[in-house]
Amino acid sequence: MPFRKSKATTAREAVTDQVSDRTDDLMAALEAAREALGRAADAAGRKGAELGKEATKAADKAADRLRPERAKQRRREAARRRNRRVLAGAAGLGGLLLVLSRLNGRKRDKDFGGWDQATEPASPAEPAPSAEVTQLHSNGAAADPARTPPG
Repeated sequence: MPFRKSKATTAREAVTDQVSDRTDDLMAALEAAREALGRAADAAGRKGAELGKEATKAADKAADRLRPERAKQRRREAARRRNRRVLAGAAGLGGLLLVLSRLNGRKRDKDFGGWDQATEPASPAEPAPSAEVTQLHSNGAAADPARTPPG
């Protein structure tokens, strides 16, 4: 019985275990509360951004009513920006198509000999056929009936 614990030691260990369990529970609850606060802050930020956009739109409408010439100018500037984006996109697409057509054209030139290359005769040893030129109308001085067309 030399290893027998006293009642005070046993009670102290029981209290220590209870405190440790409660501390673990409190830490888990604290972590859950931090996560919930983070989610709530994100949601509030998104909602605040949406409300800010709506407030900006309402302020623009009110300013448009008070100053119609400023509203026209703002709409024109927005249209210019939109047109610039469209033109830039079209120019980029046109450039891309041009590059692709050039790349495809080079391949076609290699396969088919190109457009600007002259065709060579089939065999260089064979002379080109000669063509005989005949006079269709004559002045009547040396009329050869074999060389004049029927008339």
